[in-house]
Amino acid sequence: MTDTNQHGRVVTASDIRDIVGALDDSVIASIVALGATRDEIIEAQTWLASDDYLHRELHHSLQGRAADVFDILEAEIPEPDRS
Repeated sequence: MTDTNQHGRVVTASDIRDIVGALDDSVIASIVALGATRDEIIEAQTWLASDDYLHRELHHSLQGRAADVFDILEAEIPEPDRS
């Protein structure tokens, strides 16, 4: 049975695009295949967009599927120029 709670249900490709923006279909499929929830996608995207680069490199505090989503997004989205 799928959880139908707006924030706890498994995300669709449309949900991912709403949260993250445009991504290649294969990247979307990888995230959908994880079975991640909307909250996990939001958590990963928030962590990815964080300005706390040093903390992120020293301590990856995301767990479970949120961490998996983060890793997928980080590999696909170029990091901002920090110079």
